[in-house]
Amino acid sequence: MVVLEGTGNIVTGGKLVDEKRNNANNLGGSSITGGNSQAVVKGDMLIVPANTPHQVIPTGGAPIVLMTLHVPHPPMNWPPAN
Repeated sequence: MVVLEGTGNIVTGGKLVDEKRNNANNLGGSSITGGNSQAVVKGDMLIVPANTPHQVIPTGGAPIVLMTLHVPHPPMNWPPAN
């Protein structure tokens, strides 16, 4: 993810609190316990590995605007043989 505007803290790792399945591919929760918090500002970029809990907490009294990109793993037989 890339911070386009604002400031915040990104918490990664740890364990989801009140874990629930949002859809077939995503879990959600009310917060994260035991994660690592990193302060971020406009221009920062962060890569969150697959299956890693993560939470965005705005700071500074304004919203934080992020650009996110989800890159799924390619299928086992990718790339196809020529």
